[in-house]
Amino acid sequence: MPSFAANVLPFLLSTHTILAFLSKAPITSLPIRLPTTTNNAVATEEDASGTTASVILEDAHAFIGSTHLRPKSRNLKEVPALYDAFLTGTHPEQPKDELGRGAFVMSDWRKAWHTYGQCDRSITQAEYEKIKIEGGFVVDPFTGEAEYEVEDIDGDLPNDLVGVLYRNGAGKFGINGERVAHILDADGLVLRFEFRSPEETTTSRVKFTSRFVETEGFCEERESKEFTKRGTFGTAPRGLTSLFGEPLRNGLNNDPEGKPPLLSRMAANALKADIKNTANTQVIAFGGKVLALWEAGMPYSLDPVSLKTIGVDSLGLPIDIQPGKAPVNYIPGLPEDMQPEILGGKAHTAHPKMCPRTGHLVGWTWAQNPTKGSMDITFTEYDSEGFRIVASDTHTLDGVALAPHDCVLTEHYILLKVNALEIDQLAFLSGAMGPAECLGMDGRAKVRAFAFPRPTLSGDEKKKYAPFVVNDIPACFSIHFSHGYEDEKTGDLVSYFSGWPPNDSESFLGAWGGFCPDYDKIPPTFYWRMVFDPKTKECVDLRVSQGAENICCENPVVHPNFQTKDAKYAYALCSNAIGDSSAPMGYAKFCLDGSAVDQSNLEAGEKNDTTDVYWVGSRRFTGEPLVVPKRNGNPEREEDAYLLGMAFDAVKDKGCIMVFDLERELKEGPVCTVW
Repeated sequence: MPSFAANVLPFLLSTHTILAFLSKAPITSLPIRLPTTTNNAVATEEDASGTTASVILEDAHAFIGSTHLRPKSRNLKEVPALYDAFLTGTHPEQPKDELGRGAFVMSDWRKAWHTYGQCDRSITQAEYEKIKIEGGFVVDPFTGEAEYEVEDIDGDLPNDLVGVLYRNGAGKFGINGERVAHILDADGLVLRFEFRSPEETTTSRVKFTSRFVETEGFCEERESKEFTKRGTFGTAPRGLTSLFGEPLRNGLNNDPEGKPPLLSRMAANALKADIKNTANTQVIAFGGKVLALWEAGMPYSLDPVSLKTIGVDSLGLPIDIQPGKAPVNYIPGLPEDMQPEILGGKAHTAHPKMCPRTGHLVGWTWAQNPTKGSMDITFTEYDSEGFRIVASDTHTLDGVALAPHDCVLTEHYILLKVNALEIDQLAFLSGAMGPAECLGMDGRAKVRAFAFPRPTLSGDEKKKYAPFVVNDIPACFSIHFSHGYEDEKTGDLVSYFSGWPPNDSESFLGAWGGFCPDYDKIPPTFYWRMVFDPKTKECVDLRVSQGAENICCENPVVHPNFQTKDAKYAYALCSNAIGDSSAPMGYAKFCLDGSAVDQSNLEAGEKNDTTDVYWVGSRRFTGEPLVVPKRNGNPEREEDAYLLGMAFDAVKDKGCIMVFDLERELKEGPVCTVW
């Protein structure tokens, strides 16, 4: 059965998708079942008709969430349909013009970030077994393990949607009642969906399995019942607890307590550069392996069926995968026996790419050069037969101390765009802040890009497609690339990505701290087109893709067979159509062939009504989509595919997979929804 994987940080940025076609067909998505809310309060309120409605609402969060353009929260009554629906526990009937304007209920949004598996507070194994016998648990709160047949399906599941889907994302938001300081520090949760053909089963066509990635840090914390390693985004152990006290442990579905005193943080974390590998960013199924990835460490290998964690995987590379090794090269000139023990590790990108022509997986490992302010990157191409290494090349990124987040793959090049970020080493080494907290961002600085020949090229080809650097790219912050290609007429490198326009933000993802993302401080994310001329080594064009203006979107994707080609269409989750930053509530289709209506005259706050968008409604939230070619379809025809998208329904308190037939417009809605 084929495997195709999608990484997803539920409902936020980051994540990309990898498909691995093994024999039949492919797919994507999210958790079928999410935990039931447990810490709610019952309140009553009189509606406009004078009747009293009972409504379950979370204390202090029954309001319209703030956005970038409207940084103050608003009263629910400002959107009457949403207000009435909230009181009655239903979905609002909203006119077309009201959709796509970014209005969402904050308590609904918080539900989407509840920890998986009803493990809000710590319980003993004996307590769990008793509750399980009584039918109170679907998910094992210690391992995240669940397995069941999916019976709740709206519409008809297409007969040519057959295969296995893997998904990874942040799923366990803390330990022993103490929530992580930042959602991206949560432990990885991998989901497996087996989609069977009608001929293979007489019962349900979909089987669901889940399990947490049991990394070294995960196991340490489960044993000690407290944070033992520093997280990338600020979660960290506490020191001097006899002086400053233990954490309050308010429960994983309540606000994190906030930072402990400075001396407590420094006492526990100073000079400790061993950051917890959460394995929460991506999952790939390729070459007989299933790997959970995180971009600052090596991947963890999982059993393809049970999802049990096997261990750290070196991917066949000659590298040290011992625990505690940071991705920093040894200090030049210092004898090996005098090198700090923490040095000498490598990290693998969480976002490798698939080449549709060769079928190769193309990834890279990296390590910082501590005395040079540079970074060594080794690009490797793997064959699907036994995950065999085909070729590797190592290059140096001069003046780059932080690994790029994503890359572009073309027929001959691998392109890395470097954002304007700097790290405060002293703040990090002192233990005062986590690594991401130490990043300073200049949203108005020009940026650079590096282009390298693919390692599988011949010697003559590598001379023809020699490495080059593009300096002075206009200010923009790239997040995720959908695809790239070499223009056959001009020779230019063309790429598309989601990213932020020039802005005054100085913090890298700082607004995502706390319980969940707060959009008043997050710039709107748009879909960009960027063009480089390899001959002049210049950026000759950078703009929001025509027709995508004012569509705030993320996680753009194309048909997997067009990863290195001039695709006609791209798809993305989207938040609104007014150029604001808000919670994601739709899916958009972008036409890249020049047929899209130019909307560059729109001002912030004005709505783009020309783009094909399906809005799921103000009480549902969307996650990363994936394009899946139809079984036995034409791989050269982009419409001969499905778009699969994850969504969370706050009214049902459940997740689902929406299946869109790309022969139709997105706005016609999904042909099937798997709950």
